[in-house]
Amino acid sequence: MSIPAEALLVGPRGRRLCLSVACALHESVWSAWLEAARHPSDRRAHADLVAVLHDVDPTPVRSWASVESFTGPVGDGVDAAMYWQPPDDQDVVAARPDVVDALRPIAAAVAAAPGAAWWSAPLDREHQRYADLHDPGVAADPADADPPGVQLAAWRARTVEDDVRARATRPQDPAANHGGEWWSVPASSGLFRTTRALPASGSVRLLWEEDGLGQEEATLWAVHLTRSPRVYEVDGPAAWVELVRRYPLDVSWGRRHDWFKVTGRVGTWLIPDWRAVGQDWDAVHLTVLGYLGTATRALPLDDDAATLLGGFSPDETYWLTDAVEVDLTRPEHWTMTVGAGTADVEWQNRAAE
Repeated sequence: MSIPAEALLVGPRGRRLCLSVACALHESVWSAWLEAARHPSDRRAHADLVAVLHDVDPTPVRSWASVESFTGPVGDGVDAAMYWQPPDDQDVVAARPDVVDALRPIAAAVAAAPGAAWWSAPLDREHQRYADLHDPGVAADPADADPPGVQLAAWRARTVEDDVRARATRPQDPAANHGGEWWSVPASSGLFRTTRALPASGSVRLLWEEDGLGQEEATLWAVHLTRSPRVYEVDGPAAWVELVRRYPLDVSWGRRHDWFKVTGRVGTWLIPDWRAVGQDWDAVHLTVLGYLGTATRALPLDDDAATLLGGFSPDETYWLTDAVEVDLTRPEHWTMTVGAGTADVEWQNRAAE
C-alpha cells in the first residue's frame, strides 16, 4: 500500500522519524539539530539546521527494502514519546514550519521505500505474535487467564475511580507538579496485545514499544483466531478521533496534569471506553502510519473536548474478546544482542544460535 508523505509530517513522531532518517544520510544533521534544540532562540542555529536539511539527498532511502530498514529511525521517535513532561527541544524544533518544509523530500523518500510499504497495512491476521519481554533468568509469562470481559470491566472501574479521586485530591492548577496515569489504552488490564511477526526480529513489539523497560529477553508465541474478528483500524488521527467519539470516557482529572505538560491544553479529555468498544469490536489495531501521525497530539473532538493517543505502540493490537488464543506449544526465545530501548536494536532467535 502506498503511504502519503504528508502523513509522516503531521505529528511529532513522524517528524522525528524523518529527522532521524536525515541524520543517517548526512553526518552534519545531528549536530545541527542538537545545536538548534539547545539554543531555540538562536536564529543562526535554526537557519543552519534548515540549510543542512536542504543539502540532504534522500534518494538512497527509496531503495530501503527490508521491513526492518527503519528500526532505528522509528525507534528514535517511539523512545522520545513521553506523556508526563513537555515536548523535548528536538521535537519543538522539528515542528517549526521551515523545518517541516525541509523534511518534505525526506518524507517522500520514506513513503516510497519498499521497507515502509507495510506501515499502512491492516491487521496481519495470519502472523500475529504474543510477546513477553523479561529480564534474563526470569520465567516467561504466557498471558493473563481472566476473560477479556472481566479484565475490561475491572479496567473501567479503576479508571473511573481514579478520575473521581483525582478530582477530589489533586490540584486544580493543570501546571502543578503532579502526575498520574497518562496512557489512553487499557495497558494494565491484562488484555492480550499482539504485533505481527518479523523475519529477523521475531515481532514488531521487540523493536518498538512506548515506555519500554529495556528487557533483554523475550518469549514469543503464535496466536490463532477462534473466529473471523471484527477489527477497528486506527490508521490515522481521524480514525482515533472517531473511536473516541463513538465510545467516550471522560478522564479529564486523571489525565489533567500529565497531558497539560505534553500539549499545554486545558479542558475536557476523553479516551475510548474500552469496555464499550469490546461490545462492538473484537480488536483495535494501530497501524505504524497511524501511530506516526497520531501519537502525542492533542486532537479536538469539539469546542471543549479533546483526546490524545498515548501508550499505544506501532502495529499493536488490543484484543477485547476471546477471538484469539495463544498457542503455547512452540514458544520462541529471543535475546537482545545490540542496542538499547528501541533504537537500533537487534534480536537473535536462540534456536538459531
